[in-house]
Amino acid sequence: MLVAALVATSASGQTLSSPLVAFDAERLRLSAAATDSLLVDSGRVLSEGGYRLSLLANYERGILVLEGSDGVDRSILHYRTSAWLMGAWSPVDRLELSARLPVIISQGGHGAATLAGVSEPSSAGLGTPEVGARYSLLRREEGAPVSLAVGLDVGLPGGRASAFGRQEHWAGFQLSPRVSVGREVGMFALGASLGARVRSTEVEPGRDVGTELEQGLMVATRGDGLRAELALQVAESLVHPDVAVELLGGVRLPIGGGFELNALAGHGFTDIPGTPSWRLGAGIAWAHNPPPEDVCKGGRKHTPEQCPDSDDDGDSVPNKSDRCPLEAGSPDNAGCPDQDSDGDGVVDRLDRCPNEAGSPDHDGCPAPDSDGDGVPDATDKCPNEKGTVENQGCPAVQDTDGDGVPDATDRCPDEKGVVENQGCPAVQDADGDGVPDATDKCPNEPGVASRQGCPEPVAPPVAEERLSLANRKIVFPVGLSEIQGDGARELDAIAELLKSRPGVSLRIEGHTDSTGPEQLNQTLSQERANAVRAYLIQRGIAGSRLEARGYGPSRPVASNDTPEGRTENRRVEFIVTQ
Repeated sequence: MLVAALVATSASGQTLSSPLVAFDAERLRLSAAATDSLLVDSGRVLSEGGYRLSLLANYERGILVLEGSDGVDRSILHYRTSAWLMGAWSPVDRLELSARLPVIISQGGHGAATLAGVSEPSSAGLGTPEVGARYSLLRREEGAPVSLAVGLDVGLPGGRASAFGRQEHWAGFQLSPRVSVGREVGMFALGASLGARVRSTEVEPGRDVGTELEQGLMVATRGDGLRAELALQVAESLVHPDVAVELLGGVRLPIGGGFELNALAGHGFTDIPGTPSWRLGAGIAWAHNPPPEDVCKGGRKHTPEQCPDSDDDGDSVPNKSDRCPLEAGSPDNAGCPDQDSDGDGVVDRLDRCPNEAGSPDHDGCPAPDSDGDGVPDATDKCPNEKGTVENQGCPAVQDTDGDGVPDATDRCPDEKGVVENQGCPAVQDADGDGVPDATDKCPNEPGVASRQGCPEPVAPPVAEERLSLANRKIVFPVGLSEIQGDGARELDAIAELLKSRPGVSLRIEGHTDSTGPEQLNQTLSQERANAVRAYLIQRGIAGSRLEARGYGPSRPVASNDTPEGRTENRRVEFIVTQ
């Protein structure tokens, strides 16, 4: 409704402060294509070849009210019954054309005759015809986060001014550019439209009518059966400080053969021209909207999730099974490229030591070098004695006593002897047991004469108790594999224990909690095990005695539902293998 201030300019009659000029009083905005909503464009346009024809009958009350200088309201347009004939068609992909023809069937009011210079509005006539076009910029079916379209509606001459069916000036032309956006959320479709209604400015008593900013918001149910929607239409005048607000609801029911019945109802919240106190509408539509072309065929843009049976990266692994669907990889690696983090020619998934350069013969781990002299055990002639590469892993040849017998084979390396006596003097009692070496059956071990220089037999040593490290573990912070604080001190103690038990080998097992992606946790557990192995090697433990394995979150020792349980699961444990 419009509240226009009246000014008394003479002693007789009610006179407006300025003439009442005809303008387009219709505010109802309808979506000709109605892809998601009857009332608000959502960003989705009709599929190529789709069309929709519809007819809507609308009844509204309280459309245009003037207040005289006597304080009495005159309802110039008290009611209006109108019909909307609309059509939309998509001749090519992404483009939608539309047309709307509003027809004022019957309208009327009261009180106009009491105002000087105001005529009763015509009881019928045409509203402003419109033609329009919309173009889709983004489509949800192609993987975009929202559907986005731009459009332009053009209001044409033809409306009847005396029936408040068009603007007085610009020959009745109007322009309505707009942008619309939408998205599906579960069983609902959400949409918004933002645009303007550019038209001539008509100077009216107390309030000018002209260009307005228009916004629409809607939420609608989805599906093939009965649907409902709720929409809010807001128009803000750029020539007068006011805002028109109307809340509308609608329902749609398919009845077969492409036909649909629909109805709407609305309530206006502001006294602005054309905003009715309430309205009711009902209509019928006939539509054909063919499904869009399969995006998985013909090279159309799509996401891997839209086409699970395709192979977008051409690596013979279908998208639904490919962990890297846009990057060609190996079928053995779930479609992801194989990586070789340490550059040793063995891919990570096959590399037992993925962060330490090794050789294919040892599954990506370095060749064992028990004495740490840089010569692998396989070619080290002295694998348990640190030597030099030049001497094939053995110590450099030395003859400390200068008797011509190398220390390595000299039974008396610090006492000059003869070659015939293996570097010892001709007569020698190396073990000092009183039995000359020449007749001593155990020349390097003190014994007794009754046993030809050999010691008395002793009871066999008791088998050494098997080492257990079940009560030792290293705990790591969330997401890290660095060894810190108590962990380093625990590993120092384990290193000393291993040095005292040279025959013991360990399997170092890394674990994580269940937080985060499983593949990331698997990698993190292997990194933790590798870090512990590297630390023990730095403390002098031969790498051949240590094996590192990561088990990810697959072997929890406590519940992952509590912070304490997750802390216990972020660990490295030690298993004695021999």
